[in-house]
Amino acid sequence: MMFRKTILATTLAAAISGCSVSPQVVSPDNVLSTVKSDLDRLDREQAVADAPVSLNEAIARAVKFNREKKLKALESALAQGQVDLVRYEMLPDLTASAGYAKRNNFAASASVTFTDGQPNALGPNPTYSVSQDKERSNGSVAFSWNILDFGLSYVRAHQQADRYLIAKERERKVGHNITQEVRAAYWRAVSAERLLQKISPLIGDASRALDNSRRVEQLRLRSPLEALFYQRELLDVQRSLQSLRQDLINAKTELAALMGMKPGSEFELADVSQPDFTVPELSISLQEMEEQALSQRPELVETYYQKRISAADTRAAMLSMLPGITLEAGAYRDNSDFLLNQDWTSVGARISWNLFDVFKVGAERDLAKTREALAEEQRLAASMAVLTQVHLSNIRFEQARKSFELADQYFDVANRINAHTRNSAQTQRGSELDLIRESLNTLLAELRRDVAYANLQNSYGRVFVTMGMDLLPDDYKEAGLTNLTSAIEQRFDRWKRGELEQVKAATPVSAEADIENPSLTKSAEANQSSDSPLI
Repeated sequence: MMFRKTILATTLAAAISGCSVSPQVVSPDNVLSTVKSDLDRLDREQAVADAPVSLNEAIARAVKFNREKKLKALESALAQGQVDLVRYEMLPDLTASAGYAKRNNFAASASVTFTDGQPNALGPNPTYSVSQDKERSNGSVAFSWNILDFGLSYVRAHQQADRYLIAKERERKVGHNITQEVRAAYWRAVSAERLLQKISPLIGDASRALDNSRRVEQLRLRSPLEALFYQRELLDVQRSLQSLRQDLINAKTELAALMGMKPGSEFELADVSQPDFTVPELSISLQEMEEQALSQRPELVETYYQKRISAADTRAAMLSMLPGITLEAGAYRDNSDFLLNQDWTSVGARISWNLFDVFKVGAERDLAKTREALAEEQRLAASMAVLTQVHLSNIRFEQARKSFELADQYFDVANRINAHTRNSAQTQRGSELDLIRESLNTLLAELRRDVAYANLQNSYGRVFVTMGMDLLPDDYKEAGLTNLTSAIEQRFDRWKRGELEQVKAATPVSAEADIENPSLTKSAEANQSSDSPLI
């Protein structure tokens, strides 16, 4: 009795202590330690830019060091790990177990005879028998295999392999977006670097002119109203310049973030000192653009995998309605002295089937047809959207080219007007306000020219993005920064000449080969990793 009370008290104490857990806030010391570790790691992992960074190098840096790109790569690796796990679900269950039991007395029992469907009463002096030791140990190794579960696991392994390939296509899409964002940020940063050097002196000229005008007003060398009109125009100039500087000052920081560099990192841009405003040309026809887009866009490749997943769902539903057959075999041991045979083996088989599943066959077939029709419509809708994007990108490129040519002509005229105004100011025939005003107009014209060229470059790059073209070499993950930059430059030069090689999408050798042959799986993974476009 005392033993039972002790067990009960111990169990109750353990249960109460288990319910007394309270949430614990992360200590500030742990947070500070993590912050310092993160800052040190970010410093170590970023590559310092010793030489001026070109557009091709900026793209290479973004591909190798951008955190979002690394995150998508890890998600793809996680999806591949799930493919490996699903493969193991197809294996039979092999369970090894061992146990030990001890009780304080024997498990003695008595028996009575059975008469007319009822047990007889236990006599006053029953005879008890024992068939089990107070202390014993046992062990077993049992094999179990459900054939239906194997078939379902096989189908799910195919589906998971397709989901992995979908993850690779989405990784490609992230690369496309990053490359396009780098292109836009690069040219904004180039414009900012060049124009910010001219804004500060112009703001200084306007400030000095404003101070002179206020002194003139105080000395009453001009009429008060004329001086105030002059000051208002100078303040408008200063406000425009401050707004312009605010728009440009963040461009380089945004580019650094895309390249995986810490904010505040010092680096130079190659196109600042010697800007090249060459107008790019498209050397491919619209029909070639359509064919490339329909065969290589990540969104369209994903629809093919989604269609296979939907078809596999139908097969899995049909398989689940078949009878389940389980095969069993095992080896067992029990050291009880009351057993004649302490070691034995057994084999068996079981079959189970829900007979009402036959009524679901028709509904499953109808649902399968609906799934296939939906997948087909999704693919066609995606194809139409891609074709529309191709045409729009081509139109926008042509409009951007015309806008740049017009902005370039406007800047040329504004620059010549500014030159005449400066000559007039030097010969005392023009006012200081006219000189400042025309300098601002020239600066704004130059900004519009730079913005127009940035839009032209962006629209030119977007043409290749809408085609799903792969800007990176097959081994870009293993390539160094210098080699990757050179490879990007060479590939883009080929595109400019109209040499659009057919880039393989992340397509497996075959679903069966991926699952049944591990060596083929590893080879396919390598090809998929190296062929993932990032523009």
